[in-house]
Amino acid sequence: MAKAISLNQLAKQYGYDESTVRGWRDRGMPCGEGVTDEVTRSWIVHNILKPLRETDIKEQIEQERLKKLTAERQLVDLELSEKMGTVLSSEYVETILTSYLHEIKTSIRAIPSKVYLELFALDSAKDLRDQLKNEIDKTLYQLGEMEFELPSDGEILDEDKPGENDRTVEPRTTDDSTP
Repeated sequence: MAKAISLNQLAKQYGYDESTVRGWRDRGMPCGEGVTDEVTRSWIVHNILKPLRETDIKEQIEQERLKKLTAERQLVDLELSEKMGTVLSSEYVETILTSYLHEIKTSIRAIPSKVYLELFALDSAKDLRDQLKNEIDKTLYQLGEMEFELPSDGEILDEDKPGENDRTVEPRTTDDSTP
């Protein structure tokens, strides 16, 4: 039976650092007592050297260049779509939604202070429920009538400048009593 070969000997014979050979062992290379050097070398040839021989470096470099060019083209396409208005930036959508949701919260919270005197004057729970329902429906309708102020061309061009996000939501009211 042939002798087992040490990791240090393998590293020297194959021209690798010993830590690399330890990594091979961790990946499943058979070595140590009870394992012949033929089995170890066979594993190295099969799992390390053969894949290196079959790899076409030039082809890999070309594939990586193609991936890079494709990613750059997609980025340019995305930027162009954003400038043309067919794509919105997530920051813009977040700003609009935050403003709109703040307006909803403020309007809903204002309902009790707008109608509390009318509610005290009501006699039955049904009338109270109907009055609240009507007021909530009216407020939601007004919120649904909001118009969004889209950015001008100048704002789109100045978008890269920090601190100049003036995109706001303008509520359109049909009643002077709404906040």
